[in-house]
Amino acid sequence: MSTAQVHALQRLAEFKVAVQLFADRAKDAMSSNAMEIRRSSDWLEVLLLTWKAEMRKTEDEVFQAKQQLSFRRMMRVGDRQVDTTEQEKVLRRAQAKLAWTEEKRDHTKAWIRKLPDAVEEYAGQARPFQDMLEHDLAKMIAFLEHKIAALESYQNVNPISPGGLS
Repeated sequence: MSTAQVHALQRLAEFKVAVQLFADRAKDAMSSNAMEIRRSSDWLEVLLLTWKAEMRKTEDEVFQAKQQLSFRRMMRVGDRQVDTTEQEKVLRRAQAKLAWTEEKRDHTKAWIRKLPDAVEEYAGQARPFQDMLEHDLAKMIAFLEHKIAALESYQNVNPISPGGLS
């Protein structure tokens, strides 16, 4: 009758601990990802509101610049028109700022439209990993615990002698 010799039970227990640690850290990482996705979505919504407010402010600046330019053009010194160079510069800067703000708002809207698709793509790839963490690793840990218990029981029934044989 041959007897099995169990020498590395501690390594099996260490492996089980490593698997459990991996599962815990992976679950934490997945939770962090979910929170970060939510934060990003919220941030984009706030950013959109910010750009809309900035656009209203900049539209007012353009309106004011147009008013000042129009007023300046109506002014005359004798039969000559007053120089409007400064007001034209202010208007161009305000219009450029408005265009920049509109571009930022449009980019933010585009990201808001794209984010759900990107999140869905991520979720599709992450779901199998999440399922593995929730089910497969739990089964693996239970399997390892069962085998460790069985091997410990075997060692107690059939202790190994110092010469290597029982």
